[in-house]
Amino acid sequence: MIRRKQTNKKVRNATPISYHSINFKSKLELHCYKTLKEANIKFQYEEHRYELVPKFTFNNVSYELFKRKGVRTFGKQRNNIRGMTYTPDFVGRYPHTHKLFIVETKGHANEAFPQKWKLFKFYLTMNKIDADLYMPRNQKQINEIVDIIKNKTK
Repeated sequence: MIRRKQTNKKVRNATPISYHSINFKSKLELHCYKTLKEANIKFQYEEHRYELVPKFTFNNVSYELFKRKGVRTFGKQRNNIRGMTYTPDFVGRYPHTHKLFIVETKGHANEAFPQKWKLFKFYLTMNKIDADLYMPRNQKQINEIVDIIKNKTK
């Protein structure tokens, strides 16, 4: 049996690319950036960070598999749990209504993304944040959502 070396990539099948001193995680992100700019839509790239789950202390005992010094170990796990954050690709406001829009370009999502996306929607709902979400998966869809954003009046 041939084993492939696994890499810890956050974005699958993505080619990182730099443009105007900005490091994009994929060509799809770059296309979205350029298309929004060409449409004169104001936005911010990866500047908004949302805390979906705050850090906390687990006061009970937990035995589970974890890595210690690069070695997989089964044993008592630490009680300090890291928080979970989410940083969308593009955040802006519609030109005519000033309502928030959020664009997350996703060619191929990793295994953790669907749960994080669901938690993000929950976060927006619980915090009463009025925002439209877009998740284009290709250049054609990016062009479509940019037209929607430009023409949004309500």
